[in-house]
Amino acid sequence: MKQYTIDENSGNQRLDRYLSKLMPLADRNFLQKMLRKKRIKLNGVRAEPKDMIHSGDTVQVYFSEETIAGFQEKKVQRHFDLTPEIKKIFEPPVYEDDHLLVVNKPAGLLSQADSSGDISLIDAARTYLKKNATDTKAFEVVISNRLDRNTSGIILMPKDYPTLQTVNAAIRERQALKEYHTIVLGVLKKPGTLTGFLTKDTIENKSAIQSQSEKGAKEVRLDYCPLMNNGKFTLLEITLHTGRSHQIRSQLADYGFPIIGDYKYGDASINRHFSQKYGLKHHLLHSRHYAIKDLEYDFTAPYPLLFKQLLKELNLDREAL
Repeated sequence: MKQYTIDENSGNQRLDRYLSKLMPLADRNFLQKMLRKKRIKLNGVRAEPKDMIHSGDTVQVYFSEETIAGFQEKKVQRHFDLTPEIKKIFEPPVYEDDHLLVVNKPAGLLSQADSSGDISLIDAARTYLKKNATDTKAFEVVISNRLDRNTSGIILMPKDYPTLQTVNAAIRERQALKEYHTIVLGVLKKPGTLTGFLTKDTIENKSAIQSQSEKGAKEVRLDYCPLMNNGKFTLLEITLHTGRSHQIRSQLADYGFPIIGDYKYGDASINRHFSQKYGLKHHLLHSRHYAIKDLEYDFTAPYPLLFKQLLKELNLDREAL
């Protein structure tokens, strides 16, 4: 028999979810059967899969060491040597405590792993935090607000299950204030709101905006506020009310004000000019400010160096006034 004591990171979740993370190769039906047969107990007594576990509880697993080890042999772990550029994300992070890690993701870095095999922010964060990890820890840091690969800015990463639940509930209930800064082609002088319905072509990985609802379409809404313009380009602040795939990029392009550097929705000739003159390889969209009032979260991410440089080059730098 092996006993596990639930810590604060793993508390406040269902027993079956904890067991699935503790022994990821064990079939869920098998684990439920073992609970019925009392081969797995909670605090020394028979338990149901849906029972909630809390910090200080104990879980007894009446398997051999070899059996437990077999169920814990996860798929090959992703190990990366962090480059100096990626290390800068955590030196220091935007914010960190025992429950939450907040970073300023650079453009070009995946939020989560995909089929490319490239390092992702979640890989980097787990490497950064691995000195605090243990073999039996059932929770690994995750992302609550994913950003597109070529979008920079604030990302929240809960370190334990209770924090994940709290943050995700706030986001789901639209309590989060999400503000982005972007540079668009064209001149906007007055604030406004964009609404519509977004459809996604999964084959092309491209979104489109419709004026009326249709099957599979999702309602979208954002507010925009011009901060500065130079007669050709405008620095916009976007307040996002719905978080759909490529929403800001597709809505602004549909409105006639594409984001600079957006090779999927933007202006090809303008993008080519910025690529050749400034080496721009990604769209200029930055998650600048993220706040959840009820949780007393309020985070601001500095502009990336090239974004800041272009604000000065284009006379859109408000700090220079």
